[in-house]
Amino acid sequence: MGLDLAISSTLAALPPPVIVFNKSHSGSRLLAALLRGQGIFMGSVLNESLDALPFLPLVEHLVLNYYPDFQPLWRRATLPEPVQTLLAAALDAHLATHPPGAPWGWKLCETGYILPLLAALFPKARYLHLIRDGRDVAFCDHVAPEQPFWRKIYFGADTMQSWRGMSLTQAAYERRSYLYNARHWQESVRVGRAFGAMLGSAYREVRYEALCADLPAEGRKLMEWLGLPTDEAALAALAARVDPSSIGKHRRYKRSWQRAVQGVVEPTLLACGYDCAPLPPGPGDRLAALAQRFRRRLARQVHG
Repeated sequence: MGLDLAISSTLAALPPPVIVFNKSHSGSRLLAALLRGQGIFMGSVLNESLDALPFLPLVEHLVLNYYPDFQPLWRRATLPEPVQTLLAAALDAHLATHPPGAPWGWKLCETGYILPLLAALFPKARYLHLIRDGRDVAFCDHVAPEQPFWRKIYFGADTMQSWRGMSLTQAAYERRSYLYNARHWQESVRVGRAFGAMLGSAYREVRYEALCADLPAEGRKLMEWLGLPTDEAALAALAARVDPSSIGKHRRYKRSWQRAVQGVVEPTLLACGYDCAPLPPGPGDRLAALAQRFRRRLARQVHG
Protein backbone atom coordinates (compact mmCIF):
# COMPACT_ATOMS: atom_id res chain seq x y z
CA MET A 1 0.00 0.00 0.00
CA GLY A 2 1.58 3.24 -1.15
CA LEU A 3 2.31 5.83 1.54
CA ASP A 4 3.90 9.25 1.71
CA LEU A 5 7.67 8.94 2.14
CA ALA A 6 7.61 10.73 5.50
CA ILE A 7 4.92 8.36 6.85
CA SER A 8 6.80 5.33 5.53
CA SER A 9 9.97 6.53 7.23
CA THR A 10 8.14 7.09 10.52
CA LEU A 11 6.59 3.61 10.45
CA ALA A 12 9.88 1.96 9.49
CA ALA A 13 11.60 3.52 12.51
CA LEU A 14 9.00 2.25 14.98
CA PRO A 15 8.59 -1.14 16.63
CA PRO A 16 5.19 -2.80 16.01
CA PRO A 17 2.48 -1.13 18.13
CA VAL A 18 0.15 -2.62 20.73
CA ILE A 19 -3.38 -1.53 19.79
CA VAL A 20 -6.21 -1.66 22.36
CA PHE A 21 -9.89 -1.36 21.46
CA ASN A 22 -13.20 -2.06 23.14
CA LYS A 23 -16.74 -0.85 23.70
CA SER A 24 -16.61 2.42 25.64
CA HIS A 25 -17.05 2.09 29.43
CA SER A 26 -15.67 -1.44 29.43
CA GLY A 27 -12.82 -0.64 31.80
CA SER A 28 -10.11 -0.18 29.18
CA ARG A 29 -8.44 2.54 31.24
CA LEU A 30 -7.26 -0.25 33.56
CA LEU A 31 -5.72 -2.16 30.66
CA ALA A 32 -4.08 0.98 29.26
CA ALA A 33 -2.68 1.79 32.71
CA LEU A 34 -1.30 -1.74 32.97
CA LEU A 35 0.50 -1.42 29.64
CA ARG A 36 1.80 2.05 30.42
CA GLY A 37 3.08 0.86 33.79
CA GLN A 38 4.99 -1.87 31.98
CA GLY A 39 6.91 0.68 29.93
CA ILE A 40 4.74 0.74 26.81
CA PHE A 41 4.34 4.31 25.57
CA MET A 42 0.59 4.91 25.15
CA GLY A 43 0.59 8.45 23.81
CA SER A 44 1.43 12.10 24.26
CA VAL A 45 -2.16 13.41 24.16
CA LEU A 46 -4.53 11.42 26.35
CA ASN A 47 -7.85 12.09 28.03
CA GLU A 48 -8.64 10.94 31.57
CA SER A 49 -9.59 7.50 30.25
CA LEU A 50 -6.15 7.22 28.57
CA ASP A 51 -7.71 7.34 25.08
CA ALA A 52 -5.26 8.43 22.38
CA LEU A 53 -7.10 11.49 21.08
CA PRO A 54 -4.89 12.16 18.00
CA PHE A 55 -6.24 8.99 16.36
CA LEU A 56 -9.90 9.99 16.70
CA PRO A 57 -10.08 12.17 13.52
CA LEU A 58 -8.55 9.31 11.52
CA VAL A 59 -11.00 6.78 12.94
CA GLU A 60 -13.96 9.08 12.35
CA HIS A 61 -12.96 9.70 8.72
CA LEU A 62 -12.46 6.01 7.97
CA VAL A 63 -15.69 4.93 9.66
CA LEU A 64 -17.75 7.60 7.90
CA ASN A 65 -16.23 7.07 4.46
CA TYR A 66 -15.32 3.38 4.33
CA TYR A 67 -16.57 1.17 7.17
CA PRO A 68 -17.85 -1.53 6.85
CA ASP A 69 -16.54 -1.95 3.27
CA PHE A 70 -12.84 -1.15 2.92
CA GLN A 71 -12.60 -2.55 -0.63
CA PRO A 72 -12.28 0.93 -2.23
CA LEU A 73 -9.00 1.37 -0.33
CA TRP A 74 -7.57 -1.90 -1.61
CA ARG A 75 -8.34 -0.99 -5.22
CA ARG A 76 -5.99 2.00 -5.05
CA ALA A 77 -2.22 2.02 -5.50
CA THR A 78 -1.88 4.57 -2.68
CA LEU A 79 -3.99 5.61 0.24
CA PRO A 80 -6.23 8.64 -0.45
CA GLU A 81 -4.59 11.93 0.48
CA PRO A 82 -7.09 12.75 3.29
CA VAL A 83 -6.34 9.40 4.95
CA GLN A 84 -2.58 9.93 4.68
CA THR A 85 -2.86 13.46 6.05
CA LEU A 86 -4.90 12.30 9.05
CA LEU A 87 -2.57 9.36 9.65
CA ALA A 88 0.51 11.59 9.57
CA ALA A 89 -1.11 14.08 11.96
CA ALA A 90 -2.14 11.30 14.34
CA LEU A 91 1.34 9.78 14.42
CA ASP A 92 3.07 13.14 14.85
CA ALA A 93 0.87 14.20 17.77
CA HIS A 94 0.71 10.77 19.41
CA LEU A 95 4.47 10.20 19.26
CA ALA A 96 5.56 13.73 20.17
CA THR A 97 7.16 12.56 23.44
CA HIS A 98 7.85 8.95 22.48
CA PRO A 99 11.28 7.77 23.68
CA PRO A 100 13.12 6.44 20.60
CA GLY A 101 13.01 2.67 20.40
CA ALA A 102 10.55 2.24 23.28
CA PRO A 103 7.58 -0.09 22.79
CA TRP A 104 4.46 1.87 21.97
CA GLY A 105 0.79 1.61 21.20
CA TRP A 106 -2.50 3.29 21.84
CA LYS A 107 -5.98 2.80 23.23
CA LEU A 108 -9.06 4.22 21.54
CA CYS A 109 -12.37 2.42 21.85
CA GLU A 110 -13.55 2.75 18.25
CA THR A 111 -10.19 1.66 16.77
CA GLY A 112 -11.71 -1.80 16.38
CA TYR A 113 -13.80 -0.53 13.47
CA ILE A 114 -10.72 0.20 11.31
CA LEU A 115 -8.69 -2.96 11.97
CA PRO A 116 -8.47 -3.97 8.28
CA LEU A 117 -6.51 -0.81 7.45
CA LEU A 118 -4.37 -1.03 10.59
CA ALA A 119 -3.44 -4.61 9.73
CA ALA A 120 -2.17 -3.37 6.37
CA LEU A 121 -0.25 -0.46 7.92
CA PHE A 122 1.16 -2.41 10.87
CA PRO A 123 1.52 -6.05 9.75
CA LYS A 124 3.38 -7.03 12.95
CA ALA A 125 1.18 -5.16 15.44
CA ARG A 126 -0.49 -6.84 18.41
CA TYR A 127 -4.18 -6.24 19.06
CA LEU A 128 -5.87 -6.38 22.47
CA HIS A 129 -9.66 -6.49 22.57
CA LEU A 130 -10.98 -5.72 26.05
CA ILE A 131 -14.39 -7.29 26.69
CA ARG A 132 -16.62 -6.69 29.69
CA ASP A 133 -20.02 -8.20 30.57
CA GLY A 134 -22.44 -6.37 28.28
CA ARG A 135 -25.12 -6.29 30.97
CA ASP A 136 -22.89 -4.09 33.12
CA VAL A 137 -21.81 -1.94 30.17
CA ALA A 138 -25.46 -1.35 29.29
CA PHE A 139 -25.86 0.66 32.48
CA CYS A 140 -22.89 2.94 31.71
CA ASP A 141 -24.23 5.80 29.61
CA HIS A 142 -22.19 7.15 26.71
CA VAL A 143 -23.61 8.93 23.64
CA ALA A 144 -26.78 8.71 21.56
CA PRO A 145 -26.60 7.51 17.94
CA GLU A 146 -27.74 10.86 16.59
CA GLN A 147 -24.75 11.62 14.36
CA PRO A 148 -23.82 9.55 11.27
CA PHE A 149 -20.56 8.40 12.88
CA TRP A 150 -22.32 7.00 15.92
CA ARG A 151 -25.06 5.40 13.84
CA LYS A 152 -22.38 3.44 12.04
CA ILE A 153 -20.77 2.52 15.35
CA TYR A 154 -24.10 1.27 16.74
CA PHE A 155 -25.63 -0.29 13.63
CA GLY A 156 -23.09 -0.46 10.81
CA ALA A 157 -25.12 2.00 8.72
CA ASP A 158 -25.55 5.76 8.93
CA THR A 159 -28.91 5.62 7.13
CA MET A 160 -30.71 4.19 10.17
CA GLN A 161 -33.65 6.34 11.26
CA SER A 162 -35.01 4.23 14.10
CA TRP A 163 -34.36 1.02 16.00
CA ARG A 164 -37.04 -1.21 17.51
CA GLY A 165 -39.55 1.55 16.88
CA MET A 166 -37.47 4.07 18.84
CA SER A 167 -35.90 7.18 17.34
CA LEU A 168 -32.15 7.76 17.47
CA THR A 169 -32.36 11.14 19.20
CA GLN A 170 -30.77 12.21 22.47
CA ALA A 171 -34.22 12.39 24.10
CA ALA A 172 -35.05 8.81 23.09
CA TYR A 173 -31.62 7.65 24.27
CA GLU A 174 -32.11 9.24 27.68
CA ARG A 175 -35.44 7.43 28.14
CA ARG A 176 -33.99 3.96 27.48
CA SER A 177 -30.24 4.41 27.42
CA TYR A 178 -29.66 0.87 28.69
CA LEU A 179 -31.19 -0.58 25.51
CA TYR A 180 -29.13 1.61 23.18
CA ASN A 181 -26.00 0.86 25.21
CA ALA A 182 -26.72 -2.86 24.96
CA ARG A 183 -26.98 -2.58 21.19
CA HIS A 184 -23.74 -0.55 21.08
CA TRP A 185 -21.95 -3.22 23.13
CA GLN A 186 -23.29 -6.03 20.95
CA GLU A 187 -22.11 -4.35 17.73
CA SER A 188 -18.72 -3.33 19.12
CA VAL A 189 -17.96 -6.84 20.36
CA ARG A 190 -19.22 -8.42 17.13
CA VAL A 191 -17.07 -6.18 14.94
CA GLY A 192 -13.99 -6.55 17.15
CA ARG A 193 -14.23 -10.34 17.21
CA ALA A 194 -14.95 -10.63 13.49
CA PHE A 195 -12.02 -8.44 12.45
CA GLY A 196 -9.87 -9.92 15.20
CA ALA A 197 -10.40 -13.46 13.93
CA MET A 198 -8.78 -12.39 10.65
CA LEU A 199 -5.65 -11.30 12.54
CA GLY A 200 -4.91 -14.79 13.84
CA SER A 201 -2.33 -15.03 16.60
CA ALA A 202 -1.83 -11.24 16.62
CA TYR A 203 -5.24 -10.84 18.28
CA ARG A 204 -5.99 -11.48 21.95
CA GLU A 205 -9.11 -10.98 24.03
CA VAL A 206 -8.79 -9.66 27.58
CA ARG A 207 -11.65 -9.86 30.07
CA TYR A 208 -12.18 -6.93 32.38
CA GLU A 209 -13.46 -9.24 35.09
CA ALA A 210 -10.25 -11.32 34.91
CA LEU A 211 -8.11 -8.18 35.22
CA CYS A 212 -10.00 -7.17 38.35
CA ALA A 213 -9.86 -10.65 39.86
CA ASP A 214 -6.08 -11.11 39.51
CA LEU A 215 -4.34 -8.24 37.76
CA PRO A 216 -0.77 -9.45 38.43
CA ALA A 217 -1.45 -12.87 36.89
CA GLU A 218 -3.24 -11.39 33.89
CA GLY A 219 -0.50 -8.80 33.47
CA ARG A 220 2.23 -11.45 33.43
CA LYS A 221 0.38 -13.44 30.76
CA LEU A 222 -0.07 -10.33 28.63
CA MET A 223 3.57 -9.30 28.86
CA GLU A 224 4.70 -12.82 28.00
CA TRP A 225 2.41 -12.76 24.95
CA LEU A 226 3.86 -9.40 23.92
CA GLY A 227 7.40 -10.69 24.39
CA LEU A 228 8.26 -7.97 26.88
CA PRO A 229 9.67 -8.12 30.45
CA THR A 230 7.32 -7.80 33.40
CA ASP A 231 7.67 -5.09 36.02
CA GLU A 232 6.28 -6.86 39.10
CA ALA A 233 6.38 -3.75 41.28
CA ALA A 234 4.28 -1.78 38.79
CA LEU A 235 1.76 -4.63 38.58
CA ALA A 236 1.46 -4.79 42.35
CA ALA A 237 1.01 -1.03 42.65
CA LEU A 238 -1.75 -1.01 40.04
CA ALA A 239 -3.46 -4.07 41.54
CA ALA A 240 -3.71 -2.23 44.87
CA ARG A 241 -5.85 0.44 43.16
CA VAL A 242 -8.26 -1.92 41.37
CA ASP A 243 -11.89 -1.43 42.37
CA PRO A 244 -14.08 -4.39 41.32
CA SER A 245 -17.26 -2.98 42.87
CA SER A 246 -18.89 -2.24 39.51
CA ILE A 247 -18.76 -5.88 38.39
CA GLY A 248 -22.33 -7.17 38.38
CA LYS A 249 -23.76 -3.65 38.67
CA HIS A 250 -26.63 -4.57 36.33
CA ARG A 251 -28.22 -6.54 39.17
CA ARG A 252 -28.92 -3.26 41.00
CA TYR A 253 -31.40 -2.13 38.35
CA LYS A 254 -35.03 -2.98 37.72
CA ARG A 255 -35.66 -6.57 36.76
CA SER A 256 -37.58 -5.45 33.68
CA TRP A 257 -34.58 -3.38 32.55
CA GLN A 258 -32.23 -6.29 33.13
CA ARG A 259 -34.48 -8.58 31.10
CA ALA A 260 -34.70 -6.07 28.26
CA VAL A 261 -30.90 -5.74 28.15
CA GLN A 262 -30.39 -9.49 28.27
CA GLY A 263 -32.77 -9.86 25.35
CA VAL A 264 -30.41 -7.74 23.26
CA VAL A 265 -27.01 -9.06 24.36
CA GLU A 266 -27.66 -12.70 25.27
CA PRO A 267 -26.38 -14.36 22.05
CA THR A 268 -23.15 -12.36 22.15
CA LEU A 269 -22.70 -12.91 25.89
CA LEU A 270 -23.00 -16.66 25.41
CA ALA A 271 -20.62 -16.57 22.44
CA CYS A 272 -18.08 -14.81 24.68
CA GLY A 273 -18.45 -17.44 27.40
CA TYR A 274 -20.41 -15.43 29.95
CA ASP A 275 -22.97 -17.12 32.17
CA CYS A 276 -26.35 -15.88 30.99
CA ALA A 277 -29.02 -17.81 32.89
CA PRO A 278 -32.69 -16.81 32.47
CA LEU A 279 -33.77 -14.21 34.99
CA PRO A 280 -36.30 -15.43 37.57
CA PRO A 281 -39.51 -13.40 37.59
CA GLY A 282 -39.74 -10.53 40.03
CA PRO A 283 -42.83 -9.01 41.69
CA GLY A 284 -43.34 -6.63 38.79
CA ASP A 285 -43.18 -9.49 36.28
CA ARG A 286 -45.81 -11.46 38.17
CA LEU A 287 -48.13 -8.44 38.30
CA ALA A 288 -47.63 -7.86 34.58
CA ALA A 289 -48.44 -11.52 33.86
CA LEU A 290 -51.62 -11.33 35.97
CA ALA A 291 -52.67 -8.14 34.18
CA GLN A 292 -52.09 -9.75 30.80
CA ARG A 293 -54.18 -12.81 31.73
CA PHE A 294 -56.96 -10.51 32.95
CA ARG A 295 -56.93 -8.57 29.67
CA ARG A 296 -57.09 -11.78 27.65
CA ARG A 297 -59.98 -13.11 29.74
CA LEU A 298 -61.85 -9.82 29.39
CA ALA A 299 -61.27 -9.84 25.63
CA ARG A 300 -62.72 -13.34 25.33
CA GLN A 301 -65.81 -12.30 27.29
CA VAL A 302 -66.32 -9.20 25.14
CA HIS A 303 -65.95 -11.08 21.86
CA GLY A 304 -68.01 -14.02 23.01
